Amino acid sequence: MKLYIDDMFRGLKPKNLTISLFFLVLVLFFTASPVLKAQTAQGQAAQAGQTQTGQAALPALSGAEILKKIDANASFGTLSYRGIMEIQQQKKTMVKEFTALAEGDTKAFVEFINPEDRGTRYLKIDKDLWMYFPEEQETIKISGHLLKEGMMGSDVSYEDALESGNLLTKYSVTVAGTETLDGRPCYVLELSATAKNAPYDKQKLWVDGERFIVLKSQMLSKSGKLIKESKSLKVAQYGKRWFATELRMEDKLKNGGGTTFKMMDLQFDISLPQDQFSLRRLSR
Repeated sequence: MKLYIDDMFRGLKPKNLTISLFFLVLVLFFTASPVLKAQTAQGQAAQAGQTQTGQAALPALSGAEILKKIDANASFGTLSYRGIMEIQQQKKTMVKEFTALAEGDTKAFVEFINPEDRGTRYLKIDKDLWMYFPEEQETIKISGHLLKEGMMGSDVSYEDALESGNLLTKYSVTVAGTETLDGRPCYVLELSATAKNAPYDKQKLWVDGERFIVLKSQMLSKSGKLIKESKSLKVAQYGKRWFATELRMEDKLKNGGGTTFKMMDLQFDISLPQDQFSLRRLSR
């Protein structure tokens, strides 16, 4: 089976490899452990700024308490939206459009609607990920060493996409202090891996101290070298929830480039067909 999957990927056209990135960001930002959310006035957009020096006055909370508040803000039952992915690779930019459905942090279904990639779909159920190729009429399960691959120079790996669940199960968390980021008082959290399957040795989060949303995150190696960085570019409030509607992730080990992810037409707690998250619907 492993050889079959490898052969399938080697035989795919470049566009098929590129479009898989959309799903990675979908899971990473909206059905995985909190990486970043941000805040601004209701229905308005805000630009991410630079960290300012000095301590922000905030109540004393433990790292675990802060992470639980982030989870409470980011939780939802079901979600649908339309998305655009812009992948920058030095002088080249690729744009993909798709629709997405999700149920909590365990299930997601995505279908591309731009002409070049129309009909390509992804299905995530818990820790499993499948991809459907319409031209080949093939469904494959992505596993093994392919999970560590960054797709066509993108900034997200399949392993990132499948990293879901509570950060406290894989990291120890300390509150390093408080800072002001883009005019917002933030807790600064430092996470150190305690589990072998943690995707990064260290992470650093800047968490809005009033709305408990992550404004910025960094993924680091054991030595402290910056590997990836995520920022929110635009955010909006939906009822009691705050969601980043435009995000950017950059792989700091690469020379330039980055991935920007935009969400539109968000709808929460919608009714979905019973078989929405099934292999039968994936290959329909």
